[in-house]
Amino acid sequence: MRKYLICLLALVFVLPLHAEKRRKPRVRVEWGVLAGLSAPNYSTNVDVEHVENKLGWQAGISMAVNFGAIAVEPQILYLRQGLRIQPEGGKELNLKSGSIDVPILASLRVLHPVRIFVGPVLTLMNNCKQKSGDDLLEFGRIRPTLSYTVGVGAVVRRHLLLELRYNGQFRAKHDVLFPDGSTLDKLRSHSFSFNFGYLF
Repeated sequence: MRKYLICLLALVFVLPLHAEKRRKPRVRVEWGVLAGLSAPNYSTNVDVEHVENKLGWQAGISMAVNFGAIAVEPQILYLRQGLRIQPEGGKELNLKSGSIDVPILASLRVLHPVRIFVGPVLTLMNNCKQKSGDDLLEFGRIRPTLSYTVGVGAVVRRHLLLELRYNGQFRAKHDVLFPDGSTLDKLRSHSFSFNFGYLF
């Protein structure tokens, strides 16, 4: 009788603990690498004859703290973009931009294997250059320090990540001064990017 009572008490205490453990999702830390193509679209309110956006690329690393249905994903990405601008009455400007971006994303993962994410993007470095003949002249930023991204992705075979992102700006970049003395006001950009990733 004592044995049965001990077993019953054990079941009363152990089963609720086991059920509580099952209800609470296990927090996991995930790592991955990303690389893909970026299609920018720059625009300005200054009269220009022609704006040619160049296909860019990005690559970096990703970390995710996965709580189950929701994950927090900080990333570090190097982004390379370029464009050509032909101001009205001026010479063509061939611009190149390299930046280090830090997206901090909130990812919704209730529709496995699809995930939806959104979050701010901090631009820590924006190294811009203007090509003049064989020289590259450095100047300031052409992107704001704070922007945002929203997108959707899917995990294939547990490790391969495919995703589509829209990257936008909260406000335009004002008074962009080039090495030749020309300026652009309210330079705005948004882009779509398609990334491949591998999750470890």
